[in-house]
Amino acid sequence: MDNLSLQIALRKWCELLDIHSGRDKILRITGYICTLISDLPGTRDTPLAKKMSTVGRQISNSRTINRLFDDLPMLNRTLSYGIGSNEKDQIIRISNLLSNIINTCYYPLEHIAWAGDHGVFAVESKTFWRGVSYCWASSMYLAIVRTVRTISMLVQHRRHTINSGKPSDSDCMKFRRGIIQELLTLIQQLSDMGIAVNSIPGFLWGGKLKPRHIGLLGILSTIITIAKLLRLVP
Repeated sequence: MDNLSLQIALRKWCELLDIHSGRDKILRITGYICTLISDLPGTRDTPLAKKMSTVGRQISNSRTINRLFDDLPMLNRTLSYGIGSNEKDQIIRISNLLSNIINTCYYPLEHIAWAGDHGVFAVESKTFWRGVSYCWASSMYLAIVRTVRTISMLVQHRRHTINSGKPSDSDCMKFRRGIIQELLTLIQQLSDMGIAVNSIPGFLWGGKLKPRHIGLLGILSTIITIAKLLRLVP
């Protein structure tokens, strides 16, 4: 790597670390890497596995603490979207409305669960953590619905363009970029959905994934998110 490439890479990483969402994703992928290492065949049941598991838990706790301040931004997004009167597609509109309601409930539930864990509130934290998991899984399901709907709309638009005549090179390029972006988003959302459902014991595959599986899914999801933040996705 030459000096110019190194400087560009360093600048991009610094830009990522300078924003809250970017730093959160760095913490997230680091935590999932630790989770993966703790359950690899060569490291499982070793002092290294215990250390990695501890680091992973502490990183997860730090991200939970950071989210204590996410209520107002989430409420602002919900109020800004309103009833989605500017949304053209009704499926996307309804799913966005439901997601906003669920995500607005997610943060208070997580705060109470966290406070219960640390003795701030005299509550049964497990009940609230279960509610958090249900909110997360539901939100991811609705996000997947929106992405699948968007892909369907792109394909329909592509067919309409072809039937109307030969599409231009710019139309073809725009379609390819749109499909690539949405497919990557779908992979990211499916990965997160896998982790979210696993946190709900007794529901579908809840509690059946091993730490290495969770680590792999988390790493895959976060890599895609970081690529988007760094604008590496075409």
